[in-house]
Amino acid sequence: MKKLLIATKAQYGYHVDPYKYGYYIKESYEITHISWDFGLPRAPEKGLKTIYISRKGNKILRYYRFLKEIHREIRSQSYDIVFMVYFAGCSLIKLLNPGKTFNIDIRTATDTKNETVNFLKDALLKWECARFEHLTILSHGLAERLGMRNYHYLPLGGEPFCKKDKNFEKAHFLYVGTLENRNLITFVRGFHRFLKVDEASNASTLLTIIGDGPGNELAEIRDYIHQHALEKHIVTTGYIQNDNLSAHFDLANIGVSFVPMTPYYDHQPPTKTYEYLLSGMPVLATATTENRKIIDESCGVLMRDDEEAVAAGLEEIVKKLGHFDSRTIRMRCRESAWSNISQKNLKPYLDSLSSPADFSFHSQLQA
Repeated sequence: MKKLLIATKAQYGYHVDPYKYGYYIKESYEITHISWDFGLPRAPEKGLKTIYISRKGNKILRYYRFLKEIHREIRSQSYDIVFMVYFAGCSLIKLLNPGKTFNIDIRTATDTKNETVNFLKDALLKWECARFEHLTILSHGLAERLGMRNYHYLPLGGEPFCKKDKNFEKAHFLYVGTLENRNLITFVRGFHRFLKVDEASNASTLLTIIGDGPGNELAEIRDYIHQHALEKHIVTTGYIQNDNLSAHFDLANIGVSFVPMTPYYDHQPPTKTYEYLLSGMPVLATATTENRKIIDESCGVLMRDDEEAVAAGLEEIVKKLGHFDSRTIRMRCRESAWSNISQKNLKPYLDSLSSPADFSFHSQLQA
């Protein structure tokens, strides 16, 4: 069996994409996942090997350790492919390991609120990725924005957390995802405005927020809920590991895919949009380019990212609730399940990299 190393900055299990890749192709490859150890609860290994790198010390020391440990692991084992989810310094690891087959994977552009920082970090990303012969990226729009031409399209997907058809008598909204740079407080304020329009009709409406952020995002949302006595309408859980989300998807019947409408999110397909749809739930989503490709009137409502638009979007989707059908919604993106993407897209692509004589699939999905 061929050997695959997956290297990421995110602790194993906390970046969904590489976590799902490993889970769904572990029968075809002997997989090792190497990542930083953020001290978070460790996800079940599920048939592959995991290596955790300590984050002790200052930023320079721990980043040096991160690069050194990945380099050491590559040198100590005979990996057929090294699959790295982009991080600064990845090109140095490739330089130090000539003759190895590398793939660099881009899941996002830089998404801070500082345009100068975004420009500089994206410039570094483009320079480093140009050093790699093999590159995967999650959307054609992001590739165009970053000026990538020779790449393999490896899209985002989702997991069908709920397989039963939804009851749409009452509205139970669900947001799952990071709170970092998502400005979700705007959605919460818009939700509050929506509740006040018709308090009697909206008395049973509920919003569950699952996720956390590195700043005070969750605390800000909880303070707002407390100040406005919204505890009966909005529940926050903090972070819940991906494999433990099914119960919440079973209870909810409308997904919320809220990302700010900024240049750096416009071509960033939200993972949760797919997970809501695959679970038979209509989606209330901000009208980014990528969400517009997925959402139409049969499976959701699109909106802008301000409070007034949120309230109007909530009102619209609640009025349409009785017209949605879970089976129709699931069928819309059934090919976007992680199992399909991993088995039908990623595996054949990796097979082509480890068999240089066969480049037919390698070139099939390039831009």
